[in-house]
Amino acid sequence: MRSIDDLLTRAGVDPAVGIQLIAVNRLVAAPVDPGLPLVLIQSAPPDLADPVLPGRHAHRGPAAVLAALYPPSHGLRNLAGGSDLTVGTIDDDALAAADWLLEALPLEDNLGSPHGMAAISARLRAPDDGCPWDLRQDHRSLRRYLLEEAYETVDAIERGTPADLAEELGDLFLQVILHAQMAAEAGEFDLTDVYRGLGTKIVGRHPHVFGDVTVSGVDEVLANWETLKVAERTDAGLPPGSFADVARALPALAASREIQERASALGWDWTAVEGVWDKVAEEMTEFREAYGPEATLHEMGDVLFALVNLGRWLGLDPEEALREANHRWVARYRAVEALAAERGLHLAALDEDARDALWDEVKRH
Repeated sequence: MRSIDDLLTRAGVDPAVGIQLIAVNRLVAAPVDPGLPLVLIQSAPPDLADPVLPGRHAHRGPAAVLAALYPPSHGLRNLAGGSDLTVGTIDDDALAAADWLLEALPLEDNLGSPHGMAAISARLRAPDDGCPWDLRQDHRSLRRYLLEEAYETVDAIERGTPADLAEELGDLFLQVILHAQMAAEAGEFDLTDVYRGLGTKIVGRHPHVFGDVTVSGVDEVLANWETLKVAERTDAGLPPGSFADVARALPALAASREIQERASALGWDWTAVEGVWDKVAEEMTEFREAYGPEATLHEMGDVLFALVNLGRWLGLDPEEALREANHRWVARYRAVEALAAERGLHLAALDEDARDALWDEVKRH
């Protein structure tokens, strides 16, 4: 039976400076930090091995987990006296056949774990030799980048490849990292508080998963979610109100959908979609009959609000619908430009009927 002291002696590492000791068959479930030395021991007894949760390295074996966290050339020293290997050459069988040591990665190479990115952001904002641009930023100056990265992530979901989405999610996560780093420097909170707050919220709002609550379907899940949010605000001493925390910076269509989804979850809704269609028609009539800029603006808002609600009833996202309409219109206009150029026509010189004819021709095809 190998003792821990014997393993550390053979590895030549001082536990006082930090060490990870993980059994190979627990590697797929362990939160590995490549910034610390890692000693891998042969498999623990089955009753000590964590189950692999879906989505958490579920498609990877131990060797593939190492490949995701370390460069292929990173060495593994065989603590049993056998041949040393690299992350790029070792397989699951070899990992399970001996005890291994992986030295800590330098900061700039610890790129496959959240531990590394948090340390990199701290380095960027080091007062003496950090990045001048990063040192000039604060929460307010980064607002525009947070919004831009969120929209670019949505664009990658709609039109990009999996690689594009992975990149944009990384850019979006960087904003979270930077805001947490600045708050940590001010002694307000750090990334662990972000993780803890998120985990606590998600577990607490899913009592049908992590507790003994039974739900009949999605509608009841959403209703419970809104009820729990109201209770959380009350417990935290925040102002009451089911809509008090709707973000003011949300785009208007998204905010409208959020408001109406919450209202529905609280029981404030139509009994059938026919009533929603009638409301859209009513608001359109009032819009047509409005007089003056102020009244017209008011009624236009009511029309949009009613349309957002109709989209919710039909299972459609109004933001996505309008975004697709924007893309579709621009694509058709470009096709009209190309068709006009092909025929030697100048769009600016065409009358309305001629422009409409080109538009309809493109639309048909």
